[in-house]
Amino acid sequence: MAYNPPAFKHEITLQLSRNESTCPIEDLPQQLSAQSSLVSRYPDHLPLQSAIANWVGVETDRIVVTAGGDDAIDRIMRRSITTERPNVVCHAPSFEMINVYAGNYGGNLLETVWQSGDFPFEQFCANIDSQTAIVCVVSPNNPTGGVVATEQILQIATLAKQNGAMLLVDNAYIEFADQDPTATLTANENIGIIRTFSKAWGLAGLRVGYLIAPSASYATTIRDTAGPFPVSSVSLETARTAISDHQNAMRSGLAMVRQIRSILMTLLTDCGAKPLPSGGNFILAQFDDADAVWEKLVESGVGVRKFPGAALLENRIRITVPTTVGDYLQLANGICAATTSDPELAKARITELKRPPIDGPTGANRVASTDRETKETKIDIELNLDGTGQVEVSTGIGFMDHMLTALAFHSKIDLKLICDGDLHIDDHHTAEDCALALGTAIDQALGPRRGIQRFGSAYAPLDEALARTVIDLSGRPWPEIHLGLEREMVGTWACENITHFFQSLAMTLKCSLHVDVIRGTNDHHRAEAAFKSCAKALREALTRTSGDVPSTKGVL
Repeated sequence: MAYNPPAFKHEITLQLSRNESTCPIEDLPQQLSAQSSLVSRYPDHLPLQSAIANWVGVETDRIVVTAGGDDAIDRIMRRSITTERPNVVCHAPSFEMINVYAGNYGGNLLETVWQSGDFPFEQFCANIDSQTAIVCVVSPNNPTGGVVATEQILQIATLAKQNGAMLLVDNAYIEFADQDPTATLTANENIGIIRTFSKAWGLAGLRVGYLIAPSASYATTIRDTAGPFPVSSVSLETARTAISDHQNAMRSGLAMVRQIRSILMTLLTDCGAKPLPSGGNFILAQFDDADAVWEKLVESGVGVRKFPGAALLENRIRITVPTTVGDYLQLANGICAATTSDPELAKARITELKRPPIDGPTGANRVASTDRETKETKIDIELNLDGTGQVEVSTGIGFMDHMLTALAFHSKIDLKLICDGDLHIDDHHTAEDCALALGTAIDQALGPRRGIQRFGSAYAPLDEALARTVIDLSGRPWPEIHLGLEREMVGTWACENITHFFQSLAMTLKCSLHVDVIRGTNDHHRAEAAFKSCAKALREALTRTSGDVPSTKGVL
């Protein structure tokens, strides 16, 4: 079975069938023109490989640059499927090329139906056994938009390893999701992760993807599966430029897509469709007569995706989320006409759309706002790295509120952090998720990390306790946290989760974080000294400079 989406019989002026996005490089024509000399040279993937490694926070030799994300799937299937291990475990519906590549190498696809709702974890795991060649999870899932919980992915990876197989996670759309599990997944020794420049980075035509391999040795195996130059020089350099210099523009585009995705969900519902919640830059919606809606949209110049012959996708259409207000209005008008709905619905909520600002190279406004929602916590964060220490914190854990207040105040970061967590279970999820969300927000506010001091160190005493923190905003996560806490709890915060807070913060902030309590007898004092020293060291590392990226590599 080949990849063969339905053709359009009319001129398409708004193409929303391919999940394409807008490239964040505003001067792309000039960039491409400046790369004309590269056309005569054989490609060198190492600069992009290094830039990706810094972006995702892993060792450079674990990155394999591929010709799109599907090239990575092809190579992995080729190396995994054998006569003794023919089975490929996946869910359905899902990315069509998994089926295609599995079939190319004689694989037997074992699919668990997952059309909507919670991931069918138990049924999925039941297919994993000694004949499994590779386990595949697509999250956010294409075409449904469903997201698999990180904890379930980790459990699947463990089960796959017990049966001698690896878990392949297709994260092609992860940038559009409400949370990014990359830091957690890359720490697992049995998970390979596929990412791409085709979606969030808007470079689909250049065909650049990559595999984050579980080890350097596996990366070498997959790298050697293809020829020496699978991606062109121009594609490699354009992708490197995007990921190194245009992170803020990309994030601004993501924020716009999320806004439009939200109002598109409402529009589809108001027009009688049944859209599925989506973590991607698309929405799958069920209609009473999807073929008729598809035809009418095509007649109006709007191309969307239908799936003829796919029983699990009957009467469903996948719509790529537009990236501009004008494109949204063209789509919205087309949907209203195709469903004979009130045309005024197309304009409803359109005034809510606001293009997020794009900061300059050094971050003229080093601010961020983000939310993180799981089945365990719901967190809203707003921060300004160049504030005065204004704080509004509410986590439900009194001592944690006290420590976050100290962290923000002494680092001079304006911070609003509101968390509604499952404290009826314990404090673990709240502590961990607040740290992950805070690290993500600071990382977003920093952008490409140009014009910063990068390194910071500080001591802070509190009576008999003395703590030291050394931090490097290196783009690579590494926590070394030694607090020496002896009590089980300080207030209602478990001491083990105080340590875990710093560890989680380092992962999403992508920093090397060393926090040591040198001495002290009171655990309240020891913990507070640690937070205050961390705040002072962070403030120093965030200090603006007139320089470029403070690294001999050119990227952080």
